Amino acid sequence: LPASEIVLSNYAATFAGRTAGGTARAHISAVKSWTIHKGHPWLGGDQLNSILNGVERRAPPSSFRTPRAPVKESHLELLYAHMNLDRDDGKELAIVAAAAMMFYGQLCAGEVLPDTPDISRYNPRKQPLVSDLGEPNDQGTCSLRLPSTKTSRNRGESASIAAQVSIACLLIATEKHIRFNRLAPGNPLFAYCDQQDILHCLTRSEVVNRCNEVWGPRDVPKISGHCFRIGGTTHYLCRGVPPDVVKALRRWKSDAFLAYWRDLDSLASLHLHRFHMQENYHSHLYADCS
Repeated sequence: LPASEIVLSNYAATFAGRTAGGTARAHISAVKSWTIHKGHPWLGGDQLNSILNGVERRAPPSSFRTPRAPVKESHLELLYAHMNLDRDDGKELAIVAAAAMMFYGQLCAGEVLPDTPDISRYNPRKQPLVSDLGEPNDQGTCSLRLPSTKTSRNRGESASIAAQVSIACLLIATEKHIRFNRLAPGNPLFAYCDQQDILHCLTRSEVVNRCNEVWGPRDVPKISGHCFRIGGTTHYLCRGVPPDVVKALRRWKSDAFLAYWRDLDSLASLHLHRFHMQENYHSHLYADCS
C-alpha cells in the first residue's frame, strides 16, 4: 500500500462489459475509503477516471434497470374510489393521505414513512410529526418540515404542500386522516388507530402493498415507493409548471431531477407548443409596434 494508479486502473478495467459504470465506481470508491482510512494517500487520477469512463460506455444492456413507471393522478383517484373510505377505516384514510402527500409533494417514501409500525420506535428526527405540518395560507399552501431528507440528511428541509383541484387533494385527505385518527401534535404524521383504538405507525410497505393491491387488477404497473415522487414530478411538468419551479418545489440542488422525467413525448409537445405560441405572440407584437 498504497496501490498505484496502474493497479487501480487494471482493477477497474475488470468491470468492463460486465457491470454498469456506477457499480465499478462504487467498488473503486470503497477501495479509496479503505485506503484513506488506513492512512495512505490515494493515487487514483486521470488515468483511472478514463478507465472508469470506458467501463461506463461498455456497460452491458442487462446492467440497466427499466425506468420505474410513475404513479399518475388518475391512479390516486382510483385509489380513492376503491378503498374503504366510506367505512371510516383509520388505516385506509392514512394510506390515501400518505399516497397523495408523496405524489403531490414529490416526496421520498422514507422522508415521511418509517419501516416499522411500532409507535415506540418512531424517530421524529427522521420522519415528521403532526406538528411539522403547518396551517394553510390564503392560497391553500402549507409547509411540511422534513426532519431528514436524502440530500440534507439531519439538517432537514421544508416542502411546500399545495391544495389540489382533485378528489385526491392531499390537504383534504390529510386533514380527514388526522381528525378521524384523533392524532395529537406530537404523534407521527401518518399514524392510525386500529379497531382496538391502539395507535400504529403507517409503514412504507403497507402503503405500497395496499396501492398495488388496488391498482394491480386495474392494469396499473406494479409500483415502489419511489414511483410517487417520479409521478409527482411528471405530473407538474405535464401541467405546464416550468421545470425550474418543479426543481425548486422538490428542493433539488442539481439537475439530477431530469432522471425523474417520464412521458417525454408529451412534455416535448407541450413545451414546444408553448414556445411557438410565444414566438407568434412576440412576432405580432413586434409587427404592431413597427
